[in-house]
Amino acid sequence: MPTIPSGFKPLIRDYSIGAPGGVQRTEVAGGMSRYALQWDRGVQQFQVSMVLPPEKFAVWTAFFHHVIKKGAISFGMPLDSGFGLQTHSCNIVPGTYSAARAGGQITTISFVVEAESKAYDMTATEAVTLIDLWNEYEGSTDDLLARIAQFANVDSLVLDV
Repeated sequence: MPTIPSGFKPLIRDYSIGAPGGVQRTEVAGGMSRYALQWDRGVQQFQVSMVLPPEKFAVWTAFFHHVIKKGAISFGMPLDSGFGLQTHSCNIVPGTYSAARAGGQITTISFVVEAESKAYDMTATEAVTLIDLWNEYEGSTDDLLARIAQFANVDSLVLDV
C-alpha cells in the first residue's frame, strides 16, 4: 500500500469525523423507536486539508494522479480515529477533492477520506478492559501506566547484575 509522501502533514478540519454507520432505526407508532445493528465495523469520513508550498504541491499532484490514481487506490495516511495519530488505510471520496491557491504561492488542498477506526484493532475484551480501567482510575491512568513502566523498566532491573 502506498503511503502519503514523507513530510506531508494532513490537517483535519475542525477535527470532524463522520459516523461509521451500520445502525438502523425504525419508528414504532406509540412507542420507542427500535434500533438494530445492520453491520459491524465500517468506515468513517475525515475531512482533510493540507497547506502546501509549490514544491510540495508538485509532489502531491504526482502522488495523487499517478500513485493513488485520484484516490481510487488505498494509501496510508496518519489520522487520529480516537487512539492517537496512527497510519490508516484511506481512500479519497470521489468529488471531494479541491485545490485553491491562496495569495500567490501557497496551495491549500482539501478532500474527504474514508478510513476504518483503529477501535476495530482491539478485541471486545480489550475494549471492556480499557473501560473498566477508566472506571476504576479515571484520569489517573497515565500515572498508573507510568508507574508500571517504571517498575518494569527500572526497578526490576536492579536484580540484573
